[in-house]
Amino acid sequence: MQYNNPILRGMRPDPSIVRVDKYYYMVNSTFEYYPGITLARSTDLLNWETLPSVATKHSQADLTRSKSNEGIFAVCIRYHNDKFYVITTNFAEFKTFIITGSLNSDGKIVWDDQRININVNGIDPDIFFDDDHTYVQYTGYLENGQKALQQVEIELTSGRILDGPKILTYGTGGRDVEGPHIIKKSNYYYLLAAEGGTGLGHMITIFRSKNIWGPFEECPDNPIFSNRDRADEAIQNIGHGDLFQDESKNWWLVCLGTRPININFKTFTNTGRETMLYPVDWSSDWPIINNGLPSDTVDMTKFPEHAKTLQNQKFTDFTDFFKKGNLNPEWVSLRNSLADRLTIEPSNLTLTGSDLTLSDIDTPSFLGLRQTEPDETFTVDVNADNCNLTTGQIGVAVTIDSTHFASLTIKKNENGHFDLIKTIHVFDLVVEEKVAEITEFPKQFSIINHTSNKEFLVQTADNDSLGFKVAAMHFSNEAISALNTGDMLGIYALGNDSKISIKEAHRFLINKEEN
Repeated sequence: MQYNNPILRGMRPDPSIVRVDKYYYMVNSTFEYYPGITLARSTDLLNWETLPSVATKHSQADLTRSKSNEGIFAVCIRYHNDKFYVITTNFAEFKTFIITGSLNSDGKIVWDDQRININVNGIDPDIFFDDDHTYVQYTGYLENGQKALQQVEIELTSGRILDGPKILTYGTGGRDVEGPHIIKKSNYYYLLAAEGGTGLGHMITIFRSKNIWGPFEECPDNPIFSNRDRADEAIQNIGHGDLFQDESKNWWLVCLGTRPININFKTFTNTGRETMLYPVDWSSDWPIINNGLPSDTVDMTKFPEHAKTLQNQKFTDFTDFFKKGNLNPEWVSLRNSLADRLTIEPSNLTLTGSDLTLSDIDTPSFLGLRQTEPDETFTVDVNADNCNLTTGQIGVAVTIDSTHFASLTIKKNENGHFDLIKTIHVFDLVVEEKVAEITEFPKQFSIINHTSNKEFLVQTADNDSLGFKVAAMHFSNEAISALNTGDMLGIYALGNDSKISIKEAHRFLINKEEN
């Protein structure tokens, strides 16, 4: 048996997993996107159902002033005494906190409206329960500019610090020691970490101690998992992992990684950091992850017991016919809810516009999905009868941050026809121009993602396709010099009187031969 990485595709970094009864629950970082902290569950580790996100209220995490690549940083999920505990840092507030949840009679997690704040100077928190004690490990910012993994003991109900902070380790010498997780095994406290920066030097390291406060000894084989010296591997930037056990007590690692593409000797990534899964042999003192190789295809021949947990892996296209009155949890907005601008009825979603643009550090009328493949199409079928276009613009857009985005919109001209407007914003270079004119409302908007370019199209009433192409590299992690987020594809409405109404939305893989 074998399976393919990533197991969760598109921007799903900093994964953390806990098993409760028959389900594995996973959380991921979301940065400036709302709602905060994605949540998914699975019974087989390969096929995941996206659940409603954790942080939906300002009392849990206020993202309204989050700059690009800020917001919800690394997330950890644990289960203790019949409760879920999700711990993270909202960089926009620079607050570290815990959100507590409980399963109701319907099997859904109900999250507390109020968070538990923890007064630490750092990011990437982990929570560890040991008998009657609760510990938080995190990347601490020191006065001399260094980073170190630090620890405090807290009172769980209040977040009050009872002991610490104390430095556990400065790491092995790699820059930006981050992402700590404590695992207790064989009378040792193992401290998993990420080092080297979340880029090509990223790596997973591990330490252990018989005392929760240390001193921690370093694994002689550090880093235990990395592709920093394997430039030809399909998966790169491996790091920020979490170790957990399946129902049969087999060990696994979940971590982040990227799938860069190479065009004319230029390497870049549009899908951001994604979630990888690897079997772990922990029969000796230190864990050995997938025989030491972070691969895209994982051969389970040497892991027959692990393989019993897995089912056939299925990657399905996304389709939304808006049959329910609530928004599918795959959709995201920027920094805040769009509830006051959204109407969802059977076979109809209507988004009202605003004067905010994708360059504003605010909440423009943009509703998006993650780009999950380099070659992928996003389409929306327009419900023209419910659209409104008096003075504004409506269409589709791609964004990776507030200075790198592109859109294809339509606006009504003085002849009563519709101008197709191309907008490209790449750092300080802005292009906005008319590319065509159509006489009737379009039937469909599309964004076709190819490895080398992105194609923005409208389909007219006569089934003509009109639009433009732009290089995909402009909306890559490398272009913005940050790996936190990935490309989002969505609908976009500009102007307070504008409304875009769609009957259905699709995101599907295209054949590479079509490029």
